[in-house]
Amino acid sequence: MDSKTVVAVLAMVFSVFSVVLSGWFSIRAARIRHELEAERERQQQEQSALKAAQGVYEPLAQAAAELQSRIYNIVETGWVGIVKRYESHGDYTETSTAFLFAHYFGWIEARRQAVLSSSGKGERDEAVQACIDQVVKTLRRSEVGEGFLFFAAEQRAIGELMFSWEATRHAESREPRVLGYAAFAQRYREDTNFRHWFEPIATGIDRAAGGDNQRLIDIHRALVDLIRALDPKHNYTYGYELSPIEIDIGEAPPAIVPHGTAEEMRKA
Repeated sequence: MDSKTVVAVLAMVFSVFSVVLSGWFSIRAARIRHELEAERERQQQEQSALKAAQGVYEPLAQAAAELQSRIYNIVETGWVGIVKRYESHGDYTETSTAFLFAHYFGWIEARRQAVLSSSGKGERDEAVQACIDQVVKTLRRSEVGEGFLFFAAEQRAIGELMFSWEATRHAESREPRVLGYAAFAQRYREDTNFRHWFEPIATGIDRAAGGDNQRLIDIHRALVDLIRALDPKHNYTYGYELSPIEIDIGEAPPAIVPHGTAEEMRKA
């Protein structure tokens, strides 16, 4: 083989090698671009889901704060004491207590729906979700009795009944809406099927009237933890005393809201 032939063969081999190497680099570069784009999309989805969840932090924190305030007052004053406080307002005490549970479940469902309707499929706010899960577990625990016992599916069902989407001025956008007290009270008093979901409240009232407050104390503690995760700087729940109920509840400070208690504000 003469030198010209050797040079030609080497040139061909080098050319083929260059094409293969170039193709390999192109494939690798495309793969890296795809991985970077996938990671960027994943991060955007996570941020979208987190932003959607945080959009209901304020009303959820307020709903949890109002519920824990009512629970505190029941434990501190006793159910009979609460009834006497509002005896001139008919069935307000029972109806408003059922509403405060339902209102909380409604905003929990609003948070869930907001996340589902976002483009996010990644992680959520893990600290908040862990606290929500703890409230769910506390409410469904049956070993401490039947009072205020809501299984997870029942909590979800009440939330679905309380929640709806409300159209805004922009055709492509909508806002979460949870049933207010007036609409809830009318339905609670007139719709027996709706009221059936709140039988654990009636059972819980009987137990609380007899001094059995253990579940309420446990629920209160779980709600306080959730509120602190939702609103660590008290931007949404300013004025509420968020201390867990101690065994010696007589030493605990009362829960307050600026310009009156949560119950007084709602009654007005």
